[in-house]
Amino acid sequence: MSTESEKGTISVAAGADLSGCQYKAIEVAGTVAAANALALGILQNKPQIGEGASIAYAGHMKAYVGGAVTAGVRLKVTTSGWLVVVASGDGAVGKAIKAAGSGALCEIVANFPSAATTY
Repeated sequence: MSTESEKGTISVAAGADLSGCQYKAIEVAGTVAAANALALGILQNKPQIGEGASIAYAGHMKAYVGGAVTAGVRLKVTTSGWLVVVASGDGAVGKAIKAAGSGALCEIVANFPSAATTY
């Protein structure tokens, strides 16, 4: 079964060495995101500073989760670019398609441009 499919992507200059940040949330400035409001999408490659960072902003993709998730839960961005389960009142960037353990890659569907900071 596919873990990724069609997705919208954009390229920005990496504002830091992101070679160890593939599949983490990234800000418009090309650095690791720490909140929904700052996140542009999920990094798809491993760029060094100044290189093109390919960022998926909408669609079916993989991302690292910072806590165990079950299929169908809504996800938000937290520190170090991890995605975690949305708490009551928080906004979401997407949903988990499959369950994943803490620190694992998770299959998600996301729409970063329409993500809210709260509901």
